[in-house]
Amino acid sequence: MAITATEYGVAMFYGIRDKEKFTYMVVQSDNFTDNFALDVEVPDEEGRVITDHLDDWRTELTIDGVLKADANEPEIGSTFLYVGVNYILKSIDDKGSNKDYRKYTIKGVKYQEITVV
Repeated sequence: MAITATEYGVAMFYGIRDKEKFTYMVVQSDNFTDNFALDVEVPDEEGRVITDHLDDWRTELTIDGVLKADANEPEIGSTFLYVGVNYILKSIDDKGSNKDYRKYTIKGVKYQEITVV
């Protein structure tokens, strides 16, 4: 009697979102955060919020990975493409250890009203 594989449950997304090829690092994880830079709440006389104004939506991205040996580090303020979206490179964190590969974290942001090319 042959045994057939059976799957239970629902489909879920596995791994990082994109397979972009960075020349300077091997991507191991990514983290997306969507928020508003402006969040103004207006309370009435009794302290209950009656109006909430949200503006200046943005997506912040953090990518962690391992630095390649022949890395050409990008410049802060330059742009990079990830999951089909161009981000402004805001910060680079280069972490070393005597027990592990050199880790790299880059942070980028996509603003609502700024078109990055």
